[in-house]
Amino acid sequence: MESDVVVAGAGHNSLIAAAYLSVAGLRVTVVEARAIIGGNTVTEELTLPGFKHDSCSSAHVLIQSNPLMRNNELGLDRYGLRYVFTDPALVMPFPDGTSITMWRDPQRTALELERFSPRDAQSYLDFLGEWGGLREHHGVVNNSPPSESSVESDVGRRYGRLNARSAKEVVFDRFEEPHVRSLLLWLAFATIQDPERPGTGILPMAVAAGRQEFGWATPIGGSGMLPLALRRLIEDHGGRVVTGSPVSEITIDNGRASGVVTANGRRYQARRAVLSTIHVALLPEVLPQGSLPPSFVRRVRDWRPGLTLFAVHLALRSTPKFIATNGPLGSVAGAFGSVDGLLAQIEDHRAGRTCRRDPWLLVVNPCEVDPGRAPNGGATLKLLTIAPRELEGASWASEKHRFASRLVELAGSAMDFAPRDVIAVTPESPLDLENRNPHNLWGSCHGGELSPEQSGVNRPAPGYAGYRMPVDGLYQTGATTHPGGSVSGRPGRNAARVMLADLGFDPAAVMK
Repeated sequence: MESDVVVAGAGHNSLIAAAYLSVAGLRVTVVEARAIIGGNTVTEELTLPGFKHDSCSSAHVLIQSNPLMRNNELGLDRYGLRYVFTDPALVMPFPDGTSITMWRDPQRTALELERFSPRDAQSYLDFLGEWGGLREHHGVVNNSPPSESSVESDVGRRYGRLNARSAKEVVFDRFEEPHVRSLLLWLAFATIQDPERPGTGILPMAVAAGRQEFGWATPIGGSGMLPLALRRLIEDHGGRVVTGSPVSEITIDNGRASGVVTANGRRYQARRAVLSTIHVALLPEVLPQGSLPPSFVRRVRDWRPGLTLFAVHLALRSTPKFIATNGPLGSVAGAFGSVDGLLAQIEDHRAGRTCRRDPWLLVVNPCEVDPGRAPNGGATLKLLTIAPRELEGASWASEKHRFASRLVELAGSAMDFAPRDVIAVTPESPLDLENRNPHNLWGSCHGGELSPEQSGVNRPAPGYAGYRMPVDGLYQTGATTHPGGSVSGRPGRNAARVMLADLGFDPAAVMK
C-alpha cells in the first residue's frame, strides 16, 4: 500500500498536517494505533452509555488564534466542526463565599476584580492592553519554527524579557490582592508548567487574553469533533485513515524514511516522506538501530515529563451551576484553588504526594452549552488537577478513588449538585492516562516540561526544532515538538509548512 506521505499516529496535530498535505495534492495515509482517532483530542463514553466525555482536552482556545482557524484555511466548518465561545469564560468560587467571573467583555471582568481591588482592576485592563502590543510577535513565535522567530526588534526584546521571568513574578508584580492573584496564577497554570520557573512569564498574559477573547472555546459534540472533521477532509481529498494499527517500525531504505510497518505486519510505503507523531522519547524504538545520531538518542531519552495529571469523569443527573457571589451561575468552566495551594501542591507532587487540602482544580461542565453530550437531561463533568505518577508510600490502586472522592467533594462544595446527583465516577491516575495513550508518556499530557532545556530551539532536541528528524524524509510533529502541548494545532501546521516546502510545494497555496 503506497502513498506520497505516511503519517504515524492520528493525534490532532498529525491530522492537521495530513490535512494540509492532502489539500496541496499529496496522497496521504494516516496509521493510528487505537480504534479511535484524535490522541488526546477525543470524546468517549467513559462512565455510562450515552455520556460523552472529553477524555483529555476540553477547551480549544489556543487553536482559535492559529491561522488554521483564524483564517479558516481548511474550511473545517464544512466538515461538521462548530465552536461556542462561551460567556462567561469561567467562574472562580472561593471558600469565603466570594467569586470572580471572567466575562468575555474585559470591562465586565474588570468590574468583578474591582470588588476586591480597584487598582488590580485597572492593572488587569493595562495587562490586556500590553498584550495587544505583544500578540503579533507571540503568533510568530508559535506559528513558525523557532529558527524563524527573531527577537531583534523592540517588541521581540520586550516579549523575551517578559517570558524570561516566572509566571509568579509577573502576577505578583502586577497584582496585589490574593483573590485576583489566585485567578491570574490559576490561568497561567493552564499548560501545567511550574509557575515559579523562569520561562513562564508570558503565560499569565497570553492565557488570560485568550480566555478573554474566546471564552472556553467548546466544540459542539465534544473534543473529538476536531479530528473527525480533519478525517473527513483527508478522505474527501483521496487520503486514508487506518485505525487499530500500532506502528511497530518506521522503515528506512537507502538512507531515507520509506514507510511504516504495523504490529500485524502490514507495510505502508511512502513515496515522498514519513511524518511521525510517536512520542519523541520512543522514536529510537521504532527506527533501525544506528539510524539516529547517538547525541539525538541521548537527548530524547533524557526527556522530562514535568508535572503529571489526574482526571475524574462524572455522570450527573442534571447540569450543575457554580455558586457565585450573586447566586448560582451557569458556566462551562470553573476554577478552584489559591496561590498558596498551588505552590504547596507542586511541592507535594515533587514529594510523591497527592494534595487534598487546596489543590489547583479545573472543573469542565460542557453540557451547559452542549446538552447533547448526555442522555435524559443528564450531564458530564470533568475534574482535572496534577498528581505524581509514582506515589511515596502508597499505590494508585488504593489512592485513586480516595483522591477522586476528595476532588468531587471540593467541586460539590461550590456547585449546586449533591452526592445523590452523581450516578457514575471514573477516575484516571497518571498511569491510566499513559495506558490509554502512549503519547502521555509517564502521565504527561502536554508533551513534557517546557523548561529552557526542553523548549524552543531545544524541542525536541538541539538542532532538530524545525520538524525535520535526523533521518532524511522523516518529520516529527505533536506535543513533543515546538511549541508544545494543548490544542493549538501549531505543531501540525508548522510541520506541514516545512514538509510542503521541502517537497516542492508552495505553502502559501494552502496557508493564508
